[in-house]
Amino acid sequence: MVHSIFTGTQHAIAAFTNSHPHSLATGRGANNAFLPSLPLELISRNSIHHVISSRTSGASASTTASFLTSSTSSTSLKATPLSIIGGATKAAFANADTLSTAAITTMILLAVQFSVQPPLTRKYLDPRANKKGITMVEEIVKMALSASFFISCGKDVVSSELHGWTLQSSLLLAGLPALLYATQGVLTYLGYQHTDSVTFNGLNQTKTLSAALWCFLLMGKRQSVVQMVALTILFFSALLFQGTLSFSSIFHKPKEGEEKEDVEHTRPHTSISKGIIPCLGAAFISGLAGALSQKGVQMAGGKGRNAYLYTLELGLYSSISLLISMFATKNGRKSLREEGSIFRYWTPFSLIPVSVRALGGVLTALVHKHAGATRKGFALILGLVMTGVTQSVVERERLSMDELLAMGLVILSSYLHMCYPPLAI
Repeated sequence: MVHSIFTGTQHAIAAFTNSHPHSLATGRGANNAFLPSLPLELISRNSIHHVISSRTSGASASTTASFLTSSTSSTSLKATPLSIIGGATKAAFANADTLSTAAITTMILLAVQFSVQPPLTRKYLDPRANKKGITMVEEIVKMALSASFFISCGKDVVSSELHGWTLQSSLLLAGLPALLYATQGVLTYLGYQHTDSVTFNGLNQTKTLSAALWCFLLMGKRQSVVQMVALTILFFSALLFQGTLSFSSIFHKPKEGEEKEDVEHTRPHTSISKGIIPCLGAAFISGLAGALSQKGVQMAGGKGRNAYLYTLELGLYSSISLLISMFATKNGRKSLREEGSIFRYWTPFSLIPVSVRALGGVLTALVHKHAGATRKGFALILGLVMTGVTQSVVERERLSMDELLAMGLVILSSYLHMCYPPLAI
């Protein structure tokens, strides 16, 4: 069954790549038109009149599609620091207000990957295995998958994407996010060690809010008032599903001494300086890295970096930083001596969760390309809900009232965020 899930995911991506040459990676079909968007009911209210006018006047589908997305030039991949990490720009993809077929597909696939990852990891990966070794193998598998998908786009696409490629643009587009993701990992691990699970889960869910903030600062991507409400609802739905927040406790009167005992059990090791601040820092950096990735795959060079090429670059720089931390630092060499070799406690099945997680890295770049870093949060929360539902079915346990409420809030927040984009200025 695990093999079927992994193979099916690969076939789904391959199907899009074959039917729309480089469409998943570039956002365009064979006729240089963007992939079809959602039904008219989900299109920005500002766009409806123009779309209807275009259709009634006999305008082609490509004209409508080009209106729904910003026009982009096919310039080279060269980039400057100002163009990458500078302020807001009008060149951002307008697909932020609509969801294309590619966006919906990649978000669903990412949600599925996110939902199957925990059980696969628990079943096939020994917790005693060297953590940096696991991450290193994951990056290698991610690069292999990205390279194969990139080559499968065709010779013309590969040549076009590599034309004008420079080391400077690569370092700016992928090197900086790779460094930020590495820093985020360190802060997350530090925060996890010095906070209770309730606090950690709550602070960790601020990543989506951070992504929305950075997308506005770096790309000028505004959120309407309704979308801000939707993001807040999504935040609370995640807290409900993870048990950090509970509405059912309002109707449950705790026994004498029970509440005090719970507090003493959940708060003993929470530290502000070593726990809460690193968690907030990790969420803040996660949003920045996500926004930079979105800007790179959507806007670099005028047409955006190929998502597969970008993932390949990101994996390369991450691998280099891991190798340095493993062999060039005292703590890295010490961890290798204490935990054994990289492949100690591995089995042939250990590659299953590592490969699935690597596939998730490729899907993340595709989601950034077609849906954006903010809406990636919706895919991850959907994956969290899918995990809970699957676990409930397998273990034959009923979902709690909080979990059912969280599912309803996820659906509500997704609807509000898609259907009420900001008004055009």
